[in-house]
Amino acid sequence: MLILLTLIYLLTGGTLLEEKSSIYLYIPDATGLDKGSPVRVDGIDVGKVARVELSRSNDPNRVVRVVMTVERERLNAIPVNSYAELSSDSLIGDKFVDITSQTSTAHVAPGGEIHLKPPSPILKNADLPTLEAQLRNVDALLADIQSGKSQMGQFVQGDKMYLDLRNSVGKIQKAFHAAVSTTTLVGDALYNETLYKQIADPLAKLDRTLSALQSGQGTGGQLLRDSAQYESSVKQVRDLRDSLSQVRAGVWMQSDEMYKDWNRTLLSYIQRMDRLNADPLLNSTAVYESLTGMANEARDSVRDFRQDPKKYLRLKLF
Repeated sequence: MLILLTLIYLLTGGTLLEEKSSIYLYIPDATGLDKGSPVRVDGIDVGKVARVELSRSNDPNRVVRVVMTVERERLNAIPVNSYAELSSDSLIGDKFVDITSQTSTAHVAPGGEIHLKPPSPILKNADLPTLEAQLRNVDALLADIQSGKSQMGQFVQGDKMYLDLRNSVGKIQKAFHAAVSTTTLVGDALYNETLYKQIADPLAKLDRTLSALQSGQGTGGQLLRDSAQYESSVKQVRDLRDSLSQVRAGVWMQSDEMYKDWNRTLLSYIQRMDRLNADPLLNSTAVYESLTGMANEARDSVRDFRQDPKKYLRLKLF
């Protein structure tokens, strides 16, 4: 009996003694769904269908009630706004209840209801008479193709369109051959080496330059091969950094006295300039006009002396 109970426990996946709860689903039709059908949440089995019965509801979408038995601890994985639908693993396989979880923080309680997924707009708006008319149109089109009345039928049944298409392809091929002949620009570029050399020569020159750099030739090659210049640059940068550190650690940068002395010196210069600007000599134009008049008189005197020096010579006889 102990072995038998162990086998039963293992065959049931270890859930035989776990507490279970019932939740409900209302559907319009239970075709293909039966007692024992799996109940899955996001593809994972969480329970089975316990009963499929009539709900005695007048709502056409709630004709059948599906009673599902789910492990109580699995209810935490089913948000309250989840929806269910009837699915199957294949076209002819048995159906099962497929529950798709949503993002709500609340979970389905024992005895709660899972809502059925609403039908897609395509199936909801399906019009059988319109579908039948479209199928009749498709049948008529296939009949025209089979009889060769339409262009598609002529293409399928006859060879005229095929011959026309082959002739068009032949003309295109001839035009292409004429375009790539040696007498045209395209043909000259394809069959002569002029364009190839114009492209190959710069590439070869670039390859030689890179080879010279790699072998250490020239200034660039020496810079790449020898690390002395790099070390010298690093040393200069290090010396500059040390100099900046010394300047930063200097008395002028660390002490406020030099800064205050510098400010006092600048303030004294500013005061001197203010006193100079306040001097009457600069504020009054009389001195400037007097100096200008004296300069003009001196200029006129020099001009007269250069023109007639005799006027300024006086002989006095005793």
